[in-house]
Amino acid sequence: MKILIASALLLCSSGLLGQPKDFFSDAQAFFESYVSSGLINYDSLKNNPVPLDGLVRQIGNYRIAGKTLDEQKAFYTNAYNLLVIKQIVENYPTDGPMTIPGFFNQKTYRVAGRNVTLDELEKEILFAAFPDPRLHFVLVCAAIGCPPIADYAYMPDSLETQIETKTREVLNISWYVRIYKDRTLVSKVFDWYLPDFVNDAGSVKTFINKYRIIQIPDNHDIATYDYDWSLNDSKNTFRY
Repeated sequence: MKILIASALLLCSSGLLGQPKDFFSDAQAFFESYVSSGLINYDSLKNNPVPLDGLVRQIGNYRIAGKTLDEQKAFYTNAYNLLVIKQIVENYPTDGPMTIPGFFNQKTYRVAGRNVTLDELEKEILFAAFPDPRLHFVLVCAAIGCPPIADYAYMPDSLETQIETKTREVLNISWYVRIYKDRTLVSKVFDWYLPDFVNDAGSVKTFINKYRIIQIPDNHDIATYDYDWSLNDSKNTFRY
C-alpha cells in the first residue's frame, strides 16, 4: 500500500496524472474570452467569476524564485491587468476605478506570496525590476483613457515582441496621440511618468516618434488632454 501511494504521488508530481495548471495558458484563454476590441465583458465575469478567481489564486501562489527574467516580467504584467479586472468585478457595476475608494493604493491582493496594492505591484515590484517605459502601454487601469487592453496574455517566450508591438499600436492610435495643425496633445501618462520617457529617449516627443508612423512635427508644443476615467466596459457605448 505504501508503495502504491508513493508511486501515485510521484506520478502526480511529475504531471503524468494530469498537468498542473499553467498560469500563462490560463491567462491566454481568459483574455481571449473576456476581452474584445480593447473592452472587457465585466457583466459576464460578475455572473461567472470562476475563471478569474482561479487566476487570482494562481497569482497569489505563484513561485517567482528561479524563474527567468522574461517569465517574471510577463507574470507581473499579466498579474497587474488581471487584478485590476478582479477589483472592478468585485465592485461591479461601477462607473470606473476612481469611484472605488483605495482602488490603486489601499486594496491588497496576494502576488507570489506577498500582499501588495496595485501601486506597489506596479512601482515597487514591476518597474523597480524592469524600468521599461513601454509597460505604460501594456498595463491597463480599467479606464477608457488607458491603452486598449490586449485580448491575449503576455508570454515569456514572445514578451519583447508583444510589448514592442503593443507600444507601437497604442502610440499610433489617433485619439491617444492627437496631432493637430499647430500642436500635439498626449495622454497624461506622459506627465505622470515623465522621467521614464526622458530617461529612455531624452524627451516625450522623441520617445513617441520612435514608434509613430506619422511623426509629431519638430515645431509642435506638446500638452496633455483630460484623462477619461470611465470604465472600459464592453457595455459602454465607447468604441476604440
